[in-house]
Amino acid sequence: MKKVLFAYAVYLLAIWSFFLLAYPDLNRDVSAYASIGHAVYFSRLPLLPIFLFAVWKDSKLQEFAASLEQRLPKLFALAVFLLLLTGLYGIVQLPFRLAGFWNARQGQISVQPFGDWAGEYLLSLLLFYLAVTAVVFLSQLLMKRFRKSWWIVLWLLLVPGAIFVVYIQPMWIDPLYEDFHPLPDGELRTDIEQLTDAAGIPDATLLEVDKSAKTVTYNAYVTGLFGSARVVLYDTTIDGLAEDEVLFIVTHEIGHYVLHHVYWGTAGFLVLGFLLLWVTKRVSDKILAKKQITAHQLQAVPLFLLILGLLQFASTPVSLYVSREMERQADDYALEHAPDTAAGIRMFEKMQEVSKGDPDPWPVFEWLRSTHPSNRDRIEKITEYEKNR
Repeated sequence: MKKVLFAYAVYLLAIWSFFLLAYPDLNRDVSAYASIGHAVYFSRLPLLPIFLFAVWKDSKLQEFAASLEQRLPKLFALAVFLLLLTGLYGIVQLPFRLAGFWNARQGQISVQPFGDWAGEYLLSLLLFYLAVTAVVFLSQLLMKRFRKSWWIVLWLLLVPGAIFVVYIQPMWIDPLYEDFHPLPDGELRTDIEQLTDAAGIPDATLLEVDKSAKTVTYNAYVTGLFGSARVVLYDTTIDGLAEDEVLFIVTHEIGHYVLHHVYWGTAGFLVLGFLLLWVTKRVSDKILAKKQITAHQLQAVPLFLLILGLLQFASTPVSLYVSREMERQADDYALEHAPDTAAGIRMFEKMQEVSKGDPDPWPVFEWLRSTHPSNRDRIEKITEYEKNR
């Protein structure tokens, strides 16, 4: 374990030295905010697998798990053990979370007060703890009942889980963090309704979310399944962009809905989940047999979380590639259906100005981090479209 921690320390030194000293010279368009953002992101990238590996290898934590299982009912023992792990991980990642918060404040991207940020961080840990406890408890029940096929049954239960994340979370969980209200009547709402009518989603719910208390950046997104759609605009987007620029970003989001990206994303999640659970079952069987631990024992929990964490880490580039392709498709839709395609150039230029992100990241950084194409690539695409139309 000491070798792993030493390697991670060397990794951190290399990451921060590169992004603070070398990368700004090699990519002169990058801001200090973007460089530090890269450093924070790549510092956290392997953190969860390393933490879970340390937990799995720690004999005292393993003994503690075994003693809890002997003294307490299953659910209570699991709840106590996962509360400890969640608390420890919250502390371990806190320095990097604080670095991200500080960087956003220094870069004048965030205006969120520290107390509000800290409250959201604790709320996220609480919701994460409750979700993991419920999923692990259900998984262990299935492991005990279906010793060979538990992973298939668990995968089938991912379907309602995915529906919850896509359909229920925006209505129940997101309002815990933000204030949502209907988009006010006026010319902008009328123009957006014309876009949604033309796209075949006349009943779309149009919402504005109060983001100006936390950030200066612009954004919008769309959610919804089963014939419903929720188009959500940041209040900063409405206040900071011209109407034709807002309509371009809204058309892009409508494109996600019309092109069924929510369905494709859900299907991809289920396919990935099937593969991850299958591999987890095969790998864990071999390791647990050597340790003489059964899958439904509390001591096995860190191993399952570790395997899933490593597999998720390995699959991240694929997930990010799919995300970028969907964004490109939505951009294509906006080019064909937005009232003013040239407004997209102005919109992306303004987004780049206020977000201060990396305008042209190296391919390896885009591959490992970016959910969207770079603003520079998107502007060039619109410019080329305008020339050839």
